[in-house]
Amino acid sequence: MEIPTGIIGLVIGLFLLFFGYRLKKIAITVIWFLIGFWLVSLFVDKIVADEMWQLILCGVGGLVLGMFGMTIEKIAVFASVGFAFFMSAMNAFGPATDWTLPAICVAIGVVAGVIAVWFIKPMVIIATSVQGAQLVLTNALLLLNIAQPQWYLIAYVAIILIGGIFQWNNCKNIE
Repeated sequence: MEIPTGIIGLVIGLFLLFFGYRLKKIAITVIWFLIGFWLVSLFVDKIVADEMWQLILCGVGGLVLGMFGMTIEKIAVFASVGFAFFMSAMNAFGPATDWTLPAICVAIGVVAGVIAVWFIKPMVIIATSVQGAQLVLTNALLLLNIAQPQWYLIAYVAIILIGGIFQWNNCKNIE
């Protein structure tokens, strides 16, 4: 189940990384889909034992929140950008040993979400680059069967910059 999930995550990551703002509504929907998928995955194993049904239920949760994200733009921008920054900070700083890291990451997400509502274009570009880079790097390491290397943070920042610069250059005339 890891290889198909890794390939799907890699493709979604590349999509967000390079075309997140150009197709803003779709990108927001994808991020909301990921939020729903992730939230359901936290508890679905306690409801259903079969992996296929777990995947289906996670997909349904993703679809429900994806549709929500598509319809309410400002709330969706706030939550999508906030979640992208929260998840990326959690992945970048490693596993939490107490409540401080998640609290700091939530604060980062909330601040990013508030700023995103004021400055939608740059923040959506940054958020889709951040989330896309996280998906690309995480799934590439998964597919290559490599544990998180010491240079993870450097590669992560480099991929974010590549995606952000690419999007910014290709979306100059898009509002």
